[in-house]
Amino acid sequence: MPIAQARYQRFETHSARDLVEHAWVVRDEIAGREVLLPDGRGLLQIVLGGPCVRADPLGGTREPDVSGVRGLTTRAVVRQSAAGAVRLGLQLHPLAGARLGTLLTDDWLGVDAILGSGMQAATERLLADGSDAAAVGLVTETVGALARQGSDELDRFAGVVQAIDDAGGLVRSSDLARGAGCTVTELYRWSIAHLGVPPMEYLAAVRFSSFVREAVGPGVVGPDAVVAALQWYVRAGYPPREVERFTGFEPEELRRLAEGVEALLAG
Repeated sequence: MPIAQARYQRFETHSARDLVEHAWVVRDEIAGREVLLPDGRGLLQIVLGGPCVRADPLGGTREPDVSGVRGLTTRAVVRQSAAGAVRLGLQLHPLAGARLGTLLTDDWLGVDAILGSGMQAATERLLADGSDAAAVGLVTETVGALARQGSDELDRFAGVVQAIDDAGGLVRSSDLARGAGCTVTELYRWSIAHLGVPPMEYLAAVRFSSFVREAVGPGVVGPDAVVAALQWYVRAGYPPREVERFTGFEPEELRRLAEGVEALLAG
């Protein structure tokens, strides 16, 4: 099965900036595969058509790729799309779950459970009519109207998250704590409370996503391009600590991931 040949549209979402970073709609012209990166972000997605499947190249698990809302993920997966499938996605701010009072690390909730009854069906109708911008506008406006939670601690931690993103994850926890005027222990507690994962896990996700995006660019991420980038970096022979610092993974983990993605492509 080839890389998904898809029409990718990106939409800016200024009205809900504290919860949503941007939106996109992908229309798969033929069946294909793409890699979904663990980038430290949550996702609200609505899938029309299918069936579509998410396969974990390291864990060997497979599950349907359906509509829902999730928090940040910690592992890369390969998405197998059906010809004609449509997917609307809102890339959520890393702290969207904390602001909405819902942390969903590696887990999903139904769209209507977050946005209210009937929202998924209404969005699906717009997508079926080809009204992609209207569908994005409806979902974004609804997200923007949701009640937020807040605290001084969350505001301080938001500055930490921004510093991580600005550095592409290439920063140490001790430096982040110093910049935030807190201890490393406090930083760890904030990260668990507001992201659902320890700081190093978030740092690793941002590093890996930044590394891959630098190699393959924006839009749909083709598995072949990911495998080539991983294999090149492993074969370059950089010291293990340098590999982990730059990519978020140890060399053996990168090698296993490349082999896992290759095995899925061959299958």
